[in-house]
Amino acid sequence: MLTWEIKKIIKEKTSIIALVLLAVMFLQISFIKPMLETQNEYFDESKKEYFIDKRDKEVIANEKLQNKVEQINEIIKSIPSDGQTKALSKMSNEKIKLDDGSKYENVDFYKVFSYRVDFGLSIMIMIIILVMICSNLYVDEQISNVSTIMLSSKNKNKALNSKLLIAVFLPVILYGVYILGTGIITYIQYGKPLNGSLQAYRISDIALLIKPLTINQYVINQMVTSVFMLMGISLASLLSSFISDNSVKSIGLSVGFIALGKILTMFKFLPTKILQLLGISNYVDVIMGMGKISGFYNGSINIMSKSLDLSNVCLAVYALIVVIGVLANIYCIKKVLTK
Repeated sequence: MLTWEIKKIIKEKTSIIALVLLAVMFLQISFIKPMLETQNEYFDESKKEYFIDKRDKEVIANEKLQNKVEQINEIIKSIPSDGQTKALSKMSNEKIKLDDGSKYENVDFYKVFSYRVDFGLSIMIMIIILVMICSNLYVDEQISNVSTIMLSSKNKNKALNSKLLIAVFLPVILYGVYILGTGIITYIQYGKPLNGSLQAYRISDIALLIKPLTINQYVINQMVTSVFMLMGISLASLLSSFISDNSVKSIGLSVGFIALGKILTMFKFLPTKILQLLGISNYVDVIMGMGKISGFYNGSINIMSKSLDLSNVCLAVYALIVVIGVLANIYCIKKVLTK
């Protein structure tokens, strides 16, 4: 039945749209890159002109690195005024012990690859593909009366469970293809990945807030966060397909789920801890790059007299959404089967 579901998706018009979107995604990612550590360009407001640093690349890179190290050392030397300053000081001290940043090493591949791993437009395209496919997995069959035939079949449980499998594995496969393609494109443009064992602050423009992680660990964190987010959206879209009676309503509910966290941040009467969590983890801000979770220190939150890292709590919430999504869809499948 899983094979039948896959064939059905391939035959639908959405598969053509998905392929076009994938092509656009890989095309745009080929041109999108951050400013490298060996580059220094900015707009000079006083002179009203764009400045391009033409010094030797090694000189520019080492200067940038030393500026980051100085910022980190400043927080180490500062007198902790609160828990957040103390936490930053502790992390900064650990980072410098692991990597004192005495000399620039080539991190071009990782700088660009990390930027592309969770690039907002790419994530949005993948979400569009997932919503198009998963929000119509069951509702289309209801509209065309295929569901009546399917539910009278002895394989009806397999047919419904295959939809859940697609909602779980499609985002993983889609994101896996994206990462593979992005890795190949970045390799062609910037050479092989080097120095992934160095500290991640070397590739970040916000070096002070990066946790004591190697570049490899940081990139893996980015991937895990993106996969959890995509899986949560995929499962929510399937759920909306089960509870809707038309495609427009199903897609609308899926979009509503994505926007829900951002909307709730406007309800200032909610408990401070909830607003704090929503402010960091809502899908809209994370997708647009305004919220940073993976590998970043966003402060702490007190839950049951325990101080927990807010970024870790956000990631746990993403994982919980996936679990709830699976259970909710299983419940809906059982309700459908008992009709």
